Amino acid sequence: MIIYDWPSILVANAETFRIDARTRSGGETIQGREQAVSSGLGRWIARLTVPLHTPAKIRAARALLAKLDGRANAVRVGPCDCRNGNQIIPLIGGIPYSDKTSHTDGSRFQQGGTPPVVAADAAAGAYQVQVDVGATMVPVLDGTFVGLGGYLYVITGATPLPGEEALLDIRPRLRTPLDADDPVEWCHARLPMRLMTDDSGAFELQLARTGNATFDLVEVF
Repeated sequence: MIIYDWPSILVANAETFRIDARTRSGGETIQGREQAVSSGLGRWIARLTVPLHTPAKIRAARALLAKLDGRANAVRVGPCDCRNGNQIIPLIGGIPYSDKTSHTDGSRFQQGGTPPVVAADAAAGAYQVQVDVGATMVPVLDGTFVGLGGYLYVITGATPLPGEEALLDIRPRLRTPLDADDPVEWCHARLPMRLMTDDSGAFELQLARTGNATFDLVEVF
């Protein structure tokens, strides 16, 4: 399997990213009662609707579908959700002392811009990750997408720890082990996904000029 990068020119105007929980049940009793339990095998599924209104976008969609070869290969793709997630305080320079003076060499302080990283090793299959939030605006927000080890997760809870660290509850379970100092991606998390069916993404053009492609995708791990 080859994993390609999603073409930047193909921008979705509607998208869905959700975890297919894949629960299990023993069936419904005659009284109508039913117990469902988690299988622990939840995986991401996505639907991206991409308008094709320029020749470059039409060609990019054709090329992507040809490279994916149906369900045989995969593509790295993720949600465009920066406005709803955690933000990093940008690097600010030129900060003086409280009395407005600089260092003796004329330099001043800097603040912000420190990216978050994993603070402690985590095993594959875990539901919690300890991170150094760096210059992230706190508190860390529940419901934020986060990228760890090349996969996508959603934060379901965050517990502040001493210093600049936090313990994050995530779903789904970790796909790969993490090492301390591995990067944490707040805004552009990506994961490998393949087409849900061989004909997903097929599109029709009106007068060879415009159309829409809908990609139904499922996580690969």
